[in-house]
Amino acid sequence: MKKLEESRILAMAPNASAISNAKKLCDKGAFLNLWRSVDDTLYMGECKGSGKSNYTVSVDFIDEENPVTRCTCPSRQFPCKHGLALLFEIADEKTFEECEIPEDILSKREKKEKTKAKKEKESAEGTVKEKKAPSKVSKAARAKKINKQIEGLD
Repeated sequence: MKKLEESRILAMAPNASAISNAKKLCDKGAFLNLWRSVDDTLYMGECKGSGKSNYTVSVDFIDEENPVTRCTCPSRQFPCKHGLALLFEIADEKTFEECEIPEDILSKREKKEKTKAKKEKESAEGTVKEKKAPSKVSKAARAKKINKQIEGLD
């Protein structure tokens, strides 16, 4: 079972209301099912939401320092309140049933590893693509925009 400190969860939150809403979800028992992988790298939950169907929430600890939260809710916040609530459930040491890691998570992990390997290879070979400087047109447009903003302030 993972040991999570509340301070780490609070640091991941996008804002204070997300934390408040996540704690409310935990208090009212919004999670219907809680699962964790045998190797303790993935935690998942089925959470009641405002939508027609329940949300599937997961936290992937394949990279201990940067856990990845995923949720099927339509929120644009990252992590959403459901992801934060799952983290609070882990920190509160709730009971999680053991499960296999879903295929979609395994494929996302594989894709992330390929991207990481490609970047390492490029940096080792010195073939990292350099960013282009902004074109003269965009510099002129930027200067024009700044001047318009200054006029508006005056």
